[in-house]
Amino acid sequence: MKELDDAGIRKLIKDWMKEEKEEAYLKEYLEGLEEQEQGERSAEELFELLSKGDALAQAELSQKYLHAAAEMAVEMNCEEIFIADLIQEANISLLMALGEEEPEEKDEKWLLGRIRCWIRHAIEEQTQRKFEDDYLVAKVEKLEAAVRELTEDEEDESSKFSVEELAIILDMDEEEIRDVLRLTGDDK
Repeated sequence: MKELDDAGIRKLIKDWMKEEKEEAYLKEYLEGLEEQEQGERSAEELFELLSKGDALAQAELSQKYLHAAAEMAVEMNCEEIFIADLIQEANISLLMALGEEEPEEKDEKWLLGRIRCWIRHAIEEQTQRKFEDDYLVAKVEKLEAAVRELTEDEEDESSKFSVEELAIILDMDEEEIRDVLRLTGDDK
């Protein structure tokens, strides 16, 4: 069995706390939805009225499908996004779909497909953003480690390296190093 270091233990605790918060949020959110009054008209009737431009039908459909949107968000949940954010994306997707002019004939299958599509898009965007953030953090750590290693042996702490020298040593682009330094505030 693999032993956990301090960082591994901290990550497990952080993940557990996130799960606890997400479960508490989800329970509270779903209970809140159950307390809301649902209209008496059927989804089919509401979709028919929606196709005729009935704004009240649109509002009633949005209320009727909030729970389904939340369930879909839970089903598609991933590590990169807090469940509350994903539910919010699902709700926005629901409203956007109901507001679309095309297709003229809408139904439950179409609506749920649109919500799923937009949730997937939000997940992809967030995953890409997290990847880019992690990549940038790795570059910052690489630059900091290299500078620390280069200055470690120096008794005189005033030894500095130019961006050009660091670019050669680290095999990085000069502009990339300047960007990292600007990001960390070390460009002054």
